[in-house]
Amino acid sequence: MSLSVTLIRHGRSVANDANLWQGQGDSPLSAEGRKQVELLARRLEWAEFDLVISSDLERAADTAAALGRDVEFDPQWREMDLGAWEGRGFDEVANLHSDLLEAIRRGEAIAFGEFGESLPQFEGRILDALDRLVERVGEGRVAVATHGGVIDAIVGRFLGRANGRRTFPIVTNTSLTVLETGGLRLNQETLRLARFNDSAHLGHDAGYLGRVRSEGVPVVGLLRHGVTAANKEGRIQGSSCWGLDSEGRAQAERFASWYGPVDHLVSSPLDRARQTAEAISPVFTVEEAVAEMSFGQWEGQSFRELVDAGDEQLMAVYRDGLDLPRGDTGERFADVIERMARFLGSFQPSGRTLVVSHGAAIRALVGVVSGRGVDIPDHLGVSDNTGVSHIALHEEGPLLVDYSVAPHLEPR
Repeated sequence: MSLSVTLIRHGRSVANDANLWQGQGDSPLSAEGRKQVELLARRLEWAEFDLVISSDLERAADTAAALGRDVEFDPQWREMDLGAWEGRGFDEVANLHSDLLEAIRRGEAIAFGEFGESLPQFEGRILDALDRLVERVGEGRVAVATHGGVIDAIVGRFLGRANGRRTFPIVTNTSLTVLETGGLRLNQETLRLARFNDSAHLGHDAGYLGRVRSEGVPVVGLLRHGVTAANKEGRIQGSSCWGLDSEGRAQAERFASWYGPVDHLVSSPLDRARQTAEAISPVFTVEEAVAEMSFGQWEGQSFRELVDAGDEQLMAVYRDGLDLPRGDTGERFADVIERMARFLGSFQPSGRTLVVSHGAAIRALVGVVSGRGVDIPDHLGVSDNTGVSHIALHEEGPLLVDYSVAPHLEPR
């Protein structure tokens, strides 16, 4: 049995509304925050959790209580201790302590607000809390109601930091970020980031995504194709042209209904991607660069059967972590990283832009954005079929806004 940990940021608080530094102070939910929590609870009515844990701070505790389950409170999941900056305005702290803030941004281990936690201390506390939770639970489904800085520290473990530059935002209030074991790896017990910053219950373009769109920052949506028979049978489908099955077509239609109109639609040339694009709009362009990784002689074969047969090259890749050409004649993951980096560097989005691509190709692009490179499969799960992810193309560099958002696949 696998382990799933759903990290939930609390609803918007009074301190959030007032643009105040908010750490371990007990600011309650604002009116908007209470509405967000109601929408979250409605979305998660169907979800089954074996354990619900919450920070003991009021804004997190009230968010957890709205889920209607028994809650265990744990102060280890509190937000950072901000010292003397607690409750102070952002502008006030920026004006009075610009030198300290700059030193912190450079990575210096300086206490926030003179006597609060430093980033290394805070991240150590939070990652220890996660490790203790994993060891304690082992398997099942857990929800943790906590804080933006806490989730940021955990996501940093999986996505890393690209030379000190932020490559993902602080998550939206009441957003869902999910860690799961499993995936196309032989070390199945390793947690990976499966979903990030999913605030679909708040409506389209909520949170950071809405902000960057309103500011005119170009955004690229990346959609994994609908499910195929090969997906269900555990067969390796790279450059093979498997089409969608009936469920995959239904997924694509439900995605189109949820996501709404698209101004600029691009598709991989492979049948499963093109058929997904056709469900969204009859008008789209084909881009070879966003095709799936080529798996050479492994194409169409059962992954499990190759494992059981002790295929040496497959073991070298999926057990030992070597980046070899897949199936002797296919691509290395580094090759996919390189072509997806070229694509992102030359692509010009316009309006609401959506690119229909594939699991490995999308992970490769996240590897480019995050700086993880060829190590990204050890830290990031494959997006759900018809899960959408967004990348904001800021002038200072791309940023992963969210990953594998798919509310249309949830029970209604």
